[in-house]
Amino acid sequence: MTEPQRRFTISVPPDVSQILESQGNRMASAYVTESVRRRRRVEQHKELLLAAGIHVSEQGVAEARARRLGVEAAWSAERFEAERAKIRAEMEAEMNGDDTAPRADAA
Repeated sequence: MTEPQRRFTISVPPDVSQILESQGNRMASAYVTESVRRRRRVEQHKELLLAAGIHVSEQGVAEARARRLGVEAAWSAERFEAERAKIRAEMEAEMNGDDTAPRADAA
């Protein structure tokens, strides 16, 4: 049985208001719900990393971004997209509890 939904009245800045208004009356709630759930998944991921002794800093994120951009520049678009697709498939399989999917790091 699903829990009853709750209603909130919130104030948002104009740029967020435009986005929500563009979703239509019934879809704005779904948009906010998905946004909050995505944000929570990011927070949970950071908590897991921290529990494993990995501290995510702004500098670390910037360095990782620079390495990624270097790879993108060195690899062909096809190679980069093939690797991205493999990683995405592995992540989705893991999220769905499928441990039989091939690992992205397996050659």
